[in-house]
Amino acid sequence: MTRLVRTLTVILGVLIVLSGGAFALIRVQGDGRSRSATVTAGGANRTSTGTAAGTISPGPADIAGLADGGTVSPGSTTAPGSSTSGAPGTTAAAPATTAPLSPLANLTAQLDGALAGTTTCLSVEDGSGRVLYQHQPDAPLIPASTQKLLVAEAALATLGPNYRFTTSVVAPAAPVKGKVDALWLVGNGDPLLATPEFIASTVGRVRVAGYPWTSLSSLADTLVAAGVKSAPGGVKGDDSSQDRLRFLPVWPALYQQQSQIGLLSALSVNEGIQFTPPKSTLAQDPPGYAASELARLLQSHQLGIGSQPDQAAPAGTVVLATVSSAPLSQIVESMLRASDNWIAELLVRAIDKATGGTGTTAGGVRTVMRLAVQAGIPMSGAHMDDGSGLSRTDRATCRELLAALDAGSQAGNGPVIAGLAVAGQTGTLATRYKNTAIAGKLRAKTGSLDNAGGMVGIVTVAAPVRFAFLDNDTESETAILAREDAVVGALAGYTG
Repeated sequence: MTRLVRTLTVILGVLIVLSGGAFALIRVQGDGRSRSATVTAGGANRTSTGTAAGTISPGPADIAGLADGGTVSPGSTTAPGSSTSGAPGTTAAAPATTAPLSPLANLTAQLDGALAGTTTCLSVEDGSGRVLYQHQPDAPLIPASTQKLLVAEAALATLGPNYRFTTSVVAPAAPVKGKVDALWLVGNGDPLLATPEFIASTVGRVRVAGYPWTSLSSLADTLVAAGVKSAPGGVKGDDSSQDRLRFLPVWPALYQQQSQIGLLSALSVNEGIQFTPPKSTLAQDPPGYAASELARLLQSHQLGIGSQPDQAAPAGTVVLATVSSAPLSQIVESMLRASDNWIAELLVRAIDKATGGTGTTAGGVRTVMRLAVQAGIPMSGAHMDDGSGLSRTDRATCRELLAALDAGSQAGNGPVIAGLAVAGQTGTLATRYKNTAIAGKLRAKTGSLDNAGGMVGIVTVAAPVRFAFLDNDTESETAILAREDAVVGALAGYTG
């Protein structure tokens, strides 16, 4: 009986050992399942979908071995440096480990996740110009106002940063005993000519803070100082220096109803707005309205001078008064910071005029694109029908826009970088990213239309990065802004 018990005890012990070893083997095999991990070399080229070329996906055992400085033999169930424990004949499993992603791999993973399945493009480079990430960089998408970067650079190249627009008042002859037959207010495309009341109304508006307005009232003051007391023929507006096409055919008629932009003219005040508080409207006859406002200001000096219908000034006139705009550099900065559609459109016409055209939009955008090519900006797939980006027929690529941003750092283009809106502080970004780590550390040109948005700029929260992002997904504005925030957040977290 005792011998039988001993025999059964031995058999039972063997069974326990065998079962324990089998359980340990099953446990080790379960931990050895492959888990994907992306390891990206610093300068790896990327595919158009945003994934890194040449990715490596080691299993947890391989990662653990490399992390410890050892090797793992095929089939081994013991990590280097580990000890065995438990029942005799069993091997303890190494705990599963995952190597931390490199900063670049982590950035790639975040951006891939944010952009998967979207109609977007994104190009990212570091401070040295090394490409960090690309997602459909050559896809032509609606750029909205981000294309103003190209307009700014073309204006600076053709007109020069010190160029000033000049608006004049002329008469057939010098005043005799204070009288002239008539006065002509002659426009030359100054986009910021404005009445004193309109200028005062912009005080406190963050988006247009610091605008270098050109005061129409200085013309009235100069005329009074010149001794003008009467003009029976009144004041007539002359905008003949540029094209008189008021509203581009590529723009939806709804833009007029929404007052998205004033009717275009080489002579206009208040950015094409007929300023009549509390409710203002678009001036339907921009040069006529400008002339009437000058007449009103003269009347405030007790001069009985009215306004008359538009008319080009006759040849041989005498200049009685002039007013010059701020330097073009300041106007360009204002256009970019506030994303001002009106300024962009008048600059395009000024570009055409300065390069031998008649001051048309079509001629201006052709010159903008030609100058971009000459500057080395890749324009394949690009198309421009206006300067502001209001047209939904405009197209740009992220590769193009990132190159345009880079061109802003070249000599003569200082106002481009200086004009970028600052997160939480100025322009179109004044109310975004406030009280976050991004405030003050993001400078960008933004763009927004229905179902289209974009941002091109520089993030300096950690490692400096430059980027161009366009989003044409047919979603709500909220969804597009959320995706912009995801992209900016990922870039802000990149440590290089």
